[in-house]
Amino acid sequence: MRAAILEMAGQPLVLVDDAEIDDPRPGEVLVRISHCGVCNTDLGLADGKMAYPVPAILGHEAAGTVAAVGTGVSDLALGQCVVVSMRPSCGACYYCLRNQPVLCAKAVSPSLVAGPTGSDVRVRLCGIPVTRGLRLGAFAEYVLVEREGVVPIPDPIPLEHAAVMGCAVQTGMGSVANVAAVPKGASAAVIGLGAVGLSTIQALRIAQAQPIAGLDLHAERRSQAQSFGAHITFDSHADGLQASCQDLTEGVGFDYIFDGVCSPETLKLAAALVRKGGTIVMIGVAKPTEPIAVGALDMVLRQLQIKGSYLGNCHAQRDLPHYFDLCCSKELNLGGLITKERPLEEINDALEDLREGIGIRTILTL
Repeated sequence: MRAAILEMAGQPLVLVDDAEIDDPRPGEVLVRISHCGVCNTDLGLADGKMAYPVPAILGHEAAGTVAAVGTGVSDLALGQCVVVSMRPSCGACYYCLRNQPVLCAKAVSPSLVAGPTGSDVRVRLCGIPVTRGLRLGAFAEYVLVEREGVVPIPDPIPLEHAAVMGCAVQTGMGSVANVAAVPKGASAAVIGLGAVGLSTIQALRIAQAQPIAGLDLHAERRSQAQSFGAHITFDSHADGLQASCQDLTEGVGFDYIFDGVCSPETLKLAAALVRKGGTIVMIGVAKPTEPIAVGALDMVLRQLQIKGSYLGNCHAQRDLPHYFDLCCSKELNLGGLITKERPLEEINDALEDLREGIGIRTILTL
């Protein structure tokens, strides 16, 4: 199969056409990938922001068609359009039973182990084991996924739109609904208006938060946020930002801050904008050694809560069908998140666009 290989962090990905992938085992599905989004997590791994075993195939926000199924999978048809999830829930482990599906003990990321070995090797290049990035490796023509991580796509939704459901949309939607459980009428601000941030804006609109503010350096993204449901947007580097937000919330501060960047600077900003007793939800891809830049005494005296959100704590089989229903009823806009499509051969150009903050979400076509 064709695939884009990360041979070493900090170097351009290399396109090959002779990678080999196993047949599906019992309970698995082989999916022919047609579209894959290029996410900040992929960029972080490619640039070495987070250590990862190489060689690796990155890519985890993808949709395609069922190419083959393992024994025991009888409810999917060959050629059926599906979206794949990098964190399928087994439904039976310690974490799944406590409604923490993204922490599933059976869905461990290769970043937590020493790369593919033995029975974990499912993809090879010239006999060399290749890590499947975030358990998928979707910058390639095929991926192997547990049945629990495959969700059918309703007919009205194009595959290129459905691809962003694999990461950006479920992260934003789940962060609001599953992690923060934002109630109607709560005030909220989103820092960073990329694909995840704009999905968070849409989720807040659906939850009927009031007011909803979007903060970003780029004017194009701020404009898009307003079309998705933000009541007001601010340049995140503007002078007087804190005073403007205080005026917006009648001097109280926001009930919820969603930080889609999670740098020391944005976390300080989040702490300055959240109200006493409020909640900061961290959804951005921070460096592993990055400290949480919120004072400990401030946390105590203001009774702040900080929550981490990984993929919005989404359960693929529970949440994605609901999100697709929202798409079909026009309450959730997937296509508006996509600003460019590129062939797989232009993967390095797509990563460079992401580094430069160009566009919102680029989708690769395979």
